[in-house]
Amino acid sequence: MQIYYASLPAIEQQTRQLDHEQCRHCGQTQQLVSHGFIYKKQVGADPTATGKRVHCSNRRQHTGCGRTMQLYLDATVRYLHYAGLQVVAFVLALISGTTVQESYYQSTGKTDPRNAYRWLNRLCAQLSAYRSLSHRPALADTAAPIVAVVAARRPLRHGLLASTFQCLLQRFGEPLCARYQAHTQRSFM
Repeated sequence: MQIYYASLPAIEQQTRQLDHEQCRHCGQTQQLVSHGFIYKKQVGADPTATGKRVHCSNRRQHTGCGRTMQLYLDATVRYLHYAGLQVVAFVLALISGTTVQESYYQSTGKTDPRNAYRWLNRLCAQLSAYRSLSHRPALADTAAPIVAVVAARRPLRHGLLASTFQCLLQRFGEPLCARYQAHTQRSFM
């Protein structure tokens, strides 16, 4: 079953047609039931819906496994308060030569960069997944100018992020996070 969708109406339509969908955990069909929305907190505003839960029911004549699956908007990064656009903006600002603190402030408006380093660690942990999409052992030579600028003043992982994100942007375009998640059906971070 598809996990990432372009809009809430697309998720709603999918949850109305669950009869022949298989549970990802137990493989049974005709056991999935729509189970409510997933909300994400917003600063200074009411929570907004970012997805929907689907339950493999084990009640009332159902023999499912009882586990829950989540269907998300493709612009949403799971377990993160910020949208994928802000994460990509952070990386692009970092690649352009700003510091980690400045990049995080530009993308989120927060002065404490504590989460920026968490984001960097999670992004670097995903580098092999990002690079495996190209099916090429070496990166394109077009990434050399950015890598040279970043590598002269920055840690190695910033250069790796720069070359990797340049290839990802060439392949998926903007909005990178949403297109990546919709294409691969896996979380961006």
